[in-house]
Amino acid sequence: MIFKHIMVPYDGSQSATKALEKALQFVESDPNIQISVAHVINLQPVIVGDMTFSQPEGYQEQVKQQGNALLDKVKQIIGDHPHTNVVVLAGSPAEAILDYVENSNCDAIIMGSRGLSSLKEFMLGSVSHNVILHAKVPVMITK
Repeated sequence: MIFKHIMVPYDGSQSATKALEKALQFVESDPNIQISVAHVINLQPVIVGDMTFSQPEGYQEQVKQQGNALLDKVKQIIGDHPHTNVVVLAGSPAEAILDYVENSNCDAIIMGSRGLSSLKEFMLGSVSHNVILHAKVPVMITK
């Protein structure tokens, strides 16, 4: 067994779906591997330079509805695989992912190279880049 507990951040992007499929391949080789799939709700204000923009009214409810739809999609992909856990985290995506990994004894992260961020110009998404820099466990990036 290479890993015992794999964390897969999931935002509904094609890249995140590929990461989840890769994690499930590990489970096929060893059904005792646990997978935690996490969707992070980012409710923090947006800061650009010295300006702070708060989230518009009704934003939190809209994000929760989108999150529930994503969780349904995750459950369809996972199917009846044993040892899977689907969680919703709140906060800065990279920080929430890293905190979960540390507090849940995950020993690997498999994540997409780029999520659904509106800043698609970056070669590697800012969340995946931040996770790579600060993770204390191996990180696999899928394209």
